[in-house]
Amino acid sequence: MKTGARDVVHTALDEKEYGIRLAVKSLARGSEDDLDGVRVNDSLKGKIPYYLTYEVTNTGKKKIPHAYEVFRNLALTGTDWAPGTQVTTSGGFGTANASVPCEDSAPDTLAPGDSYTSCGTYMMPKGVGVMAVTHTTGGGFISPADQVTSWPVDGGLATASKEMADPGDTIAVRWDAGKEHGGVLELPATLKSVRKGSPADLTGLKLDDDQRHRTPYYVTISYRNPGKTDLYPGQASSIRVLTEGGQQIGGAPTLALGGPEIAACPSRGPLDMVPPGGKVTQCTVHLMADGDKPVAVGFADADEGDLSAWRAHVS
Repeated sequence: MKTGARDVVHTALDEKEYGIRLAVKSLARGSEDDLDGVRVNDSLKGKIPYYLTYEVTNTGKKKIPHAYEVFRNLALTGTDWAPGTQVTTSGGFGTANASVPCEDSAPDTLAPGDSYTSCGTYMMPKGVGVMAVTHTTGGGFISPADQVTSWPVDGGLATASKEMADPGDTIAVRWDAGKEHGGVLELPATLKSVRKGSPADLTGLKLDDDQRHRTPYYVTISYRNPGKTDLYPGQASSIRVLTEGGQQIGGAPTLALGGPEIAACPSRGPLDMVPPGGKVTQCTVHLMADGDKPVAVGFADADEGDLSAWRAHVS
């Protein structure tokens, strides 16, 4: 994987921000045998441990309290675009064990100019590779981060996108239309485009200060109603932009953001029901932080927890 140091912002639990230099030193895949005799949560049994060694330097002028919290903002994203589960010596593994080659040695505080090196453990499902190590400032899974910094794993992105459809392909996505409208339907869906906008497009929308400085991306998808009753066009909430930094960024039609409509991404009125056999085309707005970019578009399938996805070619 790509290692090296980057200047990032650490957001503490009290939401105060501190400048740090974060260096990813190494990532090692462990074995199930590493956990023999170690107490783990039942949900983690059968998963594979990965050990991330990293170094943190305080580049600011103030002492960083609870410096061990930096690990909380580091994610290991799998080729299924889901984050690995973080565990620590005092949390996931109970007592320290010599068979676990990773020790959380982060200090309670970090003075200006000081550094520490520590190791964090992540549990990943069998058969799932690693796409990237990612540090985020603010935001998190689904919600946009304020800043994204990534250390890609060689071949990870290619593996993650290998089984995806191409833009323009029609695939079946699972949508829960409700009992009165046929329950879970398999909607034929086609990714029409992914377009990059400008922060100026967001003028007049009801957004917070951080959101106004993000870059909007517009995702357009068409659906056909295969059911026997009218279809409510509420699929926008299931759309995710999957990013190079391993983020899943939800979106919304302009109508849901308040303010004037964005000409490049027109909304469809919520009462425009789609008749059986009819089609609807929807556009969603996804706000992305600097340092990240779309690589795919996913649809969160109903009752499965999986994503049906297309590769993203941004225009």
